[in-house]
Formats: sequence, C-alpha cells, structure tokens
Amino acid sequence: MIIVVSDVHLSERTDRQTQKDDAKFLEFLEYISSNQLKEGGELVLLGDIIDLWRRDFIKAMMDSEPVISKLMDMKNKINIHYLAGNHDFHMLNMGSILRDNYPFQVTKELRLVEGGKKFFFIHGYQLEVLANPYCKSISAYEAFSEGLCLSGDETGNAADKLWETYEASKSTFECLKRMPTDVKGALDSMFNPPAQRLVRARSLVDEIAISNARYLYLGMDKDETLIFGHTHEPFSQVENGAINTGSWNKKPCTEYKYVEISGGQVKPQSFL
Repeated sequence: MIIVVSDVHLSERTDRQTQKDDAKFLEFLEYISSNQLKEGGELVLLGDIIDLWRRDFIKAMMDSEPVISKLMDMKNKINIHYLAGNHDFHMLNMGSILRDNYPFQVTKELRLVEGGKKFFFIHGYQLEVLANPYCKSISAYEAFSEGLCLSGDETGNAADKLWETYEASKSTFECLKRMPTDVKGALDSMFNPPAQRLVRARSLVDEIAISNARYLYLGMDKDETLIFGHTHEPFSQVENGAINTGSWNKKPCTEYKYVEISGGQVKPQSFL
C-alpha cells in the first residue's frame, strides 16, 4: 500500500484556516497509521509539505512540530519518503548536510513498485519549469526556490528579500536568454500561490504531464505511472499514465486530497 499526499503547506500562515488545515493533516496521519498503513507500507510526502517561503523557516518548522513528531513515530513501521517541493526545497539541502542523522530520506524524485506496477513520483515544479516561456532551467528555478526558503520572515516579504539577493548577484538568472522586462515582477509572480501564478501555465503543465514525451524529458520508463502535485488541482483519475494528487485544501482545491495505491490501482481520495 502506498499513500501519497502533496501540497499540505503546513504553517503557511498563522490564521485560523491554516491552523484548521494543519490539525486536519495530523488527524489524517493518525487515521492512516491505524488503517491503510496499519501493517506498514509507504507514505510519500510529495513536496510542499511545510511552507518555508512565507514564514521564517525555523518558526514554520517549530509550528509544524506536532506533525513532525507524529511522522517520527510513524517511521518506525512505515517507509516515509519526502520529496522536495519548491516551497520546501531547503529540506533537500538539510538532508544532505545532516545525512545519517536526518529522519527522512529527501529526494527530488522517487520510484516505487506496488502490485507489480511501477510508479514515478515528482513534486511537479519540474513541469512548471518546462512550461515557463522565459527559462527552462531546473537549476535556476531550484536556486530561486532555495533562496525563498531562506528569505522568508514573519512579514511575508520573502520576494522582496530575494530581490535584494538578485541585485547583489545575478548568477541565479544567468541562464535567461529572454529576460522579462520586469524581473522584480517575475519574482513576485513566482511567489504567488498556484491559483494566481499558474492561471495560464496550468493547462500546459497538465499537457506535458500526460504527454508521452514525458518519458524523455523526465527520464521515465514507459511502463511507469507519473504521480505529481504542485498545481493544487487533482485529476479525477489516471490520464494517459499520469495523475495529479491535488492539495490539502489549498486553492483552487477545496478538499483534503490524497492518493491511495493498492494492488497496483491508483485511487484518488478525499479525507473527510
């Protein structure tokens, strides 16, 4: 059994709705521990689990302590896989630094086999990069994501602080062949949530995901099913070998979505 959840954005803000969503995620972990994963299995945290862009990342992680503690308890009997998303990309580097002392294996992609079928997992920001009309450099986007993880504060001015970094050193964007007229505006745009940022690119992201050409540009095998998130919009079913998990009640998604893989069958679910 594999359970996949993406885009929880723990501690994204300090408002009541965020607190409600975070508490619901803790309830979800308690539930799957006693039900689908009672006898063990795989839990795939598909990125953007903790939001390190809009808060000071240490405070965000401290506020996420109940969930982190529960995951620490679960890892003794459940294989927990953490994939870096754009909003928690720094988790990848923390894992690299701490290595054996880090509680979870953090990667950018994952391959698992369940029920005799093969699955390929990514967060999905990789698809947004491919859909970007200005620069299709993964390394530049990842450097940007890392910068936002480390630039956030309690006033939500991460984009402004990253702009200061950009002004000091433009190496992050040296790959750009067609610079946006308003680079600051481009940074601010990328800082927006998917409901605003991907209003034009989302359909192209989905087109790329379900295209057979994904085998080449994502390095997939032809018999692997692609599981991704990032856009917050779930697929109702597998489409041409790909499915979007949706998000944890983050716009435009209005439910607590996750995916269950059992006997090789992929089933989109909502936690009520």
